[in-house]
Amino acid sequence: MENGSAIAVETVGLSKVYGEGSTTVHALRGVSLEFPDGEFAAIMGPSGSGKSTLLHLLGALDKPSSGRVIVGGTDLSGLSDKKLTLLRRERMGFVFQFFNLIPTLSAEENILLPALIAGEKAGKYSGRLDELLELVGLSARRTHRPDELSGGEQQRVAIARALVRNPDIILADEPTGNLDSTTGAGVLDLLKESAGRYDQTILMVTHDPRAAAFADRVVFLSDGRVVDEARDPDPEGILERIKNLESAG
Repeated sequence: MENGSAIAVETVGLSKVYGEGSTTVHALRGVSLEFPDGEFAAIMGPSGSGKSTLLHLLGALDKPSSGRVIVGGTDLSGLSDKKLTLLRRERMGFVFQFFNLIPTLSAEENILLPALIAGEKAGKYSGRLDELLELVGLSARRTHRPDELSGGEQQRVAIARALVRNPDIILADEPTGNLDSTTGAGVLDLLKESAGRYDQTILMVTHDPRAAAFADRVVFLSDGRVVDEARDPDPEGILERIKNLESAG
């Protein structure tokens, strides 16, 4: 725990096994990590290292074979599927490489979608919607549909959608994977600003050292284990560590 910060997400001896017998794959092997409130953390590693598996377990999108995921002091292993769904809805926001916007809805309607799915009235979020549209620089594009927006604008809509209900945790899987470097940097600035402004914990899987350098901390996985980490990282140092992991594998 840093500077007395509370722990937003914690894993204890987390393991995930797929298949059995000769087809068994150990995607994660006894991973124990803590992510404090307000931290922007990147998760990196070679292909097959367990990055996406870890993110899915942190987001309660999958269940571990053993070990625990604890979100804000709540052990997820004790929750029913219904309670897990509620936890995801109430406490988490998700940003993926593919924007997953509804093509027939405007930018502001896409942003409000999580609130509407939760059964809330759009009017409750009018102020929040204006704030988010300004934050992501789309106030003048609020009535545009996805096909009228650039890739970067669509990803900013997806980020605003993840933020609309002010979740404690944002989970991002390759959020800049389909964007050019300049647009991607703008998206990462948004995530970093959100972490600071709303004290949210951002957990991001990425393969890009330049993206990871925006984070406060980078956690490196290899063969399903945590093997290294870096604080206030720089792209060159991150790239060197990844190359070392790949050559060791």
